[in-house]
Amino acid sequence: MKTKTIILDDHTLFADGLSLILSDIDEIELVKIVHNSEDLFSILQQQKINLLLLDIQLKEENGMELCPRIKEINPNIKIILISMFDYNDLQLEIKKSDVNGFIPKSTNAENVKLAIKDIIKGEDTFLQSETYSFSPQPYFNLITSREKEIIALIKAGNSSKQISEQLCISHYTVDTHRKNILKKLNLNSIKDLIAFAINNNL
Repeated sequence: MKTKTIILDDHTLFADGLSLILSDIDEIELVKIVHNSEDLFSILQQQKINLLLLDIQLKEENGMELCPRIKEINPNIKIILISMFDYNDLQLEIKKSDVNGFIPKSTNAENVKLAIKDIIKGEDTFLQSETYSFSPQPYFNLITSREKEIIALIKAGNSSKQISEQLCISHYTVDTHRKNILKKLNLNSIKDLIAFAINNNL
């Protein structure tokens, strides 16, 4: 019997590439690629899905936060989280999410296939990044309450313009805060900052 599978990823190009990888796995029947949780839950209510490949960093949601709702609908579904970040950066949150696997987006196609096959067989599999490792220093005492607000908004996917509108401050002020936050936390990019925020529940 085929493993009925859904991909939830709001980046169409990556989702299409992942679907091509899945097409090489005989055990997989790709039911649908969806780009938001509303479409996902609609399908879960209608069909018994066996496997979900779930991007963590969605535009408006954190994929890990969807897991309890998904499990309520289908307790037996296997969930594989997918992220541009490394497992070590997210492992505390991942362990809370009751999922069956983790695949960094840097993983090559063959290792993705091997991991998915193991998970289908019932072996939880959490892969490390093949190209990226990140371990910032948590200098929480240096971060102001305003900066924490901005970190949370960046984590949620807001642009500098959107943050400036929500906090009623100038675009320049937001950019200055962003630079200061990266400097205080000894980080190199917004990608690093988002990983830091997820890992430290900011």
